[in-house]
Amino acid sequence: MDQLVDLLDVQLRNLTPGGKDSAARSLNKAMVETVNNLLQPQAKEAWQDLTDRDQVRAATMLLDTVEEGAFVLADNLLKTDIVRENTENIQLEVARLSTDVNLEDLHFPQNIGYGSSIQLSSNTLRQNGRNGEIRVAFVLYNNLGRYLSTENASIKLGVEAFTTNHTVVVNSPIISAAVYKESTSKLYLTEPVIFTVKHIWESEEFFNPNCSFWSYSKTNLSGQWSNQGCRLIMTNKTHTKCSCNHLTNFAVLMAHVTIKNMDMDFDVFLNVITWIGILLSLVCLLICIFTFCFFRGLQSDRNTIHKNLCISLFVAELLFLIGINRTDQPIACAVFAALLHFFFLAAFTWMFLEGVQLYIMLVEVFESENSKRKYFYLVGYGMPALIVSVSAAVDYKSYGTDKVCWLRHDTYFIWSFIGPATLIIMLNVIFLGIALFKMFHHTAIMKPDTGCLDNIRSWVIGAIALLCLLGLTWAFGLMYINESTVIMAYLFTVFNCLQGMFIFIFHCVLQKKVRKEYGKCLRSHCCSGKSMENTVGSTKTTNSQTPGRYSAGTQSRIRRMWNDTVRKQSESSFITGEINSSASLNR
Repeated sequence: MDQLVDLLDVQLRNLTPGGKDSAARSLNKAMVETVNNLLQPQAKEAWQDLTDRDQVRAATMLLDTVEEGAFVLADNLLKTDIVRENTENIQLEVARLSTDVNLEDLHFPQNIGYGSSIQLSSNTLRQNGRNGEIRVAFVLYNNLGRYLSTENASIKLGVEAFTTNHTVVVNSPIISAAVYKESTSKLYLTEPVIFTVKHIWESEEFFNPNCSFWSYSKTNLSGQWSNQGCRLIMTNKTHTKCSCNHLTNFAVLMAHVTIKNMDMDFDVFLNVITWIGILLSLVCLLICIFTFCFFRGLQSDRNTIHKNLCISLFVAELLFLIGINRTDQPIACAVFAALLHFFFLAAFTWMFLEGVQLYIMLVEVFESENSKRKYFYLVGYGMPALIVSVSAAVDYKSYGTDKVCWLRHDTYFIWSFIGPATLIIMLNVIFLGIALFKMFHHTAIMKPDTGCLDNIRSWVIGAIALLCLLGLTWAFGLMYINESTVIMAYLFTVFNCLQGMFIFIFHCVLQKKVRKEYGKCLRSHCCSGKSMENTVGSTKTTNSQTPGRYSAGTQSRIRRMWNDTVRKQSESSFITGEINSSASLNR
């Protein structure tokens, strides 16, 4: 590429000014497209076939050649102008400006969506102009830093880097600014150049950012990273802002701690906790479903809501356990994601219906109870089905991601879950608040049955606790998706597992009526053996007696029962006759 630039520079001398401008622009475009192809991910294998030293030489040659080509273009422009070429992996801007007019600060690139930028002050432009003009070149490279070795890099390391086994990596695009000058010496600025770069990796493995530049020799194209003349202005998880007193190719180097083994241990431990916790939760939910389905004494609208809440959570957690990581099968992954979307929304909806039911119980405390189960079923499963159907019709490809079988969170699609869930929580808070108000209002004024109000008060507290538990579970889940921190992963797992246990403890173990049903069930099973023995013994005794005959004791008991019956009937007839006589006299 460097030989091609030199050859074109010679040929341009024989062209007319208009021809030079056109040819230089064509060269500029071809050069940018070539570099873009060399930095594509598909070209990575070709780069890796080179030795580390040859990679450095090739990458340095690209930096040097692009800068030279940019100034060839600037020299051959017909008039002051700014030429821009933007591709996926390289953005180039060449400016030929007049210093005789009021110059403004130059910002590159124009599109701030790249996340990286550099700024040259107007004073710097005026001070470095020649013959009333200045030529400036800006370049932004993606994927080039990986081929510029960080070995022997001159950087500052913090305490964390000294206490860990780390490596140094280029964790930003390379952003370049150059001003054309006659000499090859480095250009020092009276006002520093300010640049901001976006981090390539944003995890906690990368720390200790260093504002650096690539210092190289034009003769042998070898170089190394240095931080001389550069200082850190600010940094956060995603970006770093720096200032330097000279122009060149800039980037941010960071210390990197390899915690692959730690990640593997964390994943294994988290998987074990998830499986144990969810299996325990599934067992608790299964007991609840059995309780609410098969004990006839517990059948009511409220327990219908509890039953369907348990069913929704049971199916959702079972699907979560067996399907959340089926990313190797895109179609199955999308189906699992849609089913998880439906059943978790159904769980939220049935939780909301419990708040509605508690409100209805307080409003209709003196009215006849009419079952509203059909409406509950319509809302409890109809609304989630409608939301999932509309979401799938709008963007079915957003069901399932590369990492998990869930909704895409890098687009607005995740709001098809967050939006309805948040709305349901808000409505549930409103209904539970009204229920609390009604309950205290009845207690203070109407003084109804205190036992009934105690039950409702207990149910309201349980509904509020479940609302907080379900809401916090998904708050932690969404924060884990966005932040990917260890603590959020554990909190989401623990709270997700607590849901089934909480429902079992609060709605089964702590409910007196349910405990009575459990007691009846246990007594019926425990006493069944004794009943069979007694039945067999009675049958034997009866068969041993003479048919048609009674013992003396039996005859005596029958006679006494008959005499008592006759006496009671005589007394009753006497009292009745006396009352009738009195009534006749009164009339």
